[in-house]
Amino acid sequence: MTQLARNNLSDQLAQIIGKQIIRNELKSGEIIYETKISKEWGVSRSPVRDALHMLEQNRLVERTASGSYKVTELTKEYILNFYDTVNIIYQYAFAKAAENATASEIKDLKAALNKLEKSLETKNFETYLEGVTEYGIAILTAARNPIIEKIAIELMPSAERVQYTTLTILPDYLEILVDIIRKGHHHVVNQNPEQVAKDFAEFADIHKEIHLENVSKGSFAVNNP
Repeated sequence: MTQLARNNLSDQLAQIIGKQIIRNELKSGEIIYETKISKEWGVSRSPVRDALHMLEQNRLVERTASGSYKVTELTKEYILNFYDTVNIIYQYAFAKAAENATASEIKDLKAALNKLEKSLETKNFETYLEGVTEYGIAILTAARNPIIEKIAIELMPSAERVQYTTLTILPDYLEILVDIIRKGHHHVVNQNPEQVAKDFAEFADIHKEIHLENVSKGSFAVNNP
């Protein structure tokens, strides 16, 4: 097991636990035990508690009625609310980026798109998540709205989670998703805000429908001890 550095323990633990949630190693609704984590990593419960509070702000965990933490459940209500929110934020952000993006920002977008293209060649979900996150950050920068940017960045870990789950369920959708981003990139470069907003709506709807179908099947249910 990797030894944690003694500084920034909370940040390190938040990254570790967050990655476990995003990669579905910790399941929807699963209880997270502070004592188990503190023993596993050889730390006190205080940094574990701080890390879980950070993850609560990113909506990866939520409090139970008893005051403990569990992985945020992928319920139908959560999925509908999440996609309603990201659609509002990112349709706006992509449209504004199409209006505002400078040559330097277009270059950053292209670099992220190249990483997405690489993920398609290698069928590597980790590379895809890195690329799509970098692309989203570049879009938010070009949109020039710091309030929207702050909200969107807080949602990014949840966005990575739902995208990773989508690709785990239906890996063949990787090509479809990259193709939509590629198409959206073309509309950003050609300053077509209305069309790029539609492209993002299509991208989000694919994830939403896959998740709603799997919620109806009970695919995300977890039986905690």
